[in-house]
Amino acid sequence: MVSGTGRKTIAVAGVLAAVAGGAVIARADQPSARTAQAAGGLSASPVLIERAAQAGAVNTMTVANNSKAALTVTVNARPWTQSASGTVSPKRTASLAGVEVSEKQFTLAPGKNKDIVVTLKSAPSAGYLYGAVEVVGLPTDIAKRKGIVAGYRILGTLRYNSAAPTYSLKLGSAKVSGKGSAKTLTLGVKNAGNTLAPVTGSVRLKGPTGTKNASLKGTRILPGKTISLPLVSAKGLSAGSYTATVTLTQAKQKTTITKKITVRR
Repeated sequence: MVSGTGRKTIAVAGVLAAVAGGAVIARADQPSARTAQAAGGLSASPVLIERAAQAGAVNTMTVANNSKAALTVTVNARPWTQSASGTVSPKRTASLAGVEVSEKQFTLAPGKNKDIVVTLKSAPSAGYLYGAVEVVGLPTDIAKRKGIVAGYRILGTLRYNSAAPTYSLKLGSAKVSGKGSAKTLTLGVKNAGNTLAPVTGSVRLKGPTGTKNASLKGTRILPGKTISLPLVSAKGLSAGSYTATVTLTQAKQKTTITKKITVRR
């Protein structure tokens, strides 16, 4: 990812912790997160903090500078945002209410590390809280450098779970989304519960070309959010009316719905 900063261009490499699983994926030119952290740059551990939402909950994240230059490191807790497509990203203009990091900015010499304490200062009113810890590292002498400057960004996942989890999915309309070969049959799904438990399931599609069965990969939906859940690719489907029977499962609770979908060419 490349971003402009005045006359400078900062090439951001590093790793992201996906909200979907707390797993780490490679970013930019890094072939894998393991390689990214071992070969040099900025690293953080753990990248997933998950626990009950209790006031005073404390966790420690270790930030390490594996590069050959001193870095100015900033650490912030951010709330998640989720688009209709299901993509999750931190809201960089906001702070995650109720969460405090022990040190928001510091300098880290090459080969050194620092422990950052992440504290849930107060019990969330909703009973749960989900967000990210954003760690950014830039060379301390960035103002003197010219051209492209390498920087690093890591996203850790915060999950403060409710002591009384509720699971509830509200299913909306089914439609064909996208264009051309990217057309996909989707179903509107709202997480009306209070957990991030993944939604899995299956779909059975009947139509002019026969019956097609597919499994749905696990998808996490933020509480209160609605996404267009991909069911099956519309590529290769002939025009006509189809019946989709969708079964969704969240923490062993199943919801089944049948929808009519029209495919046009």
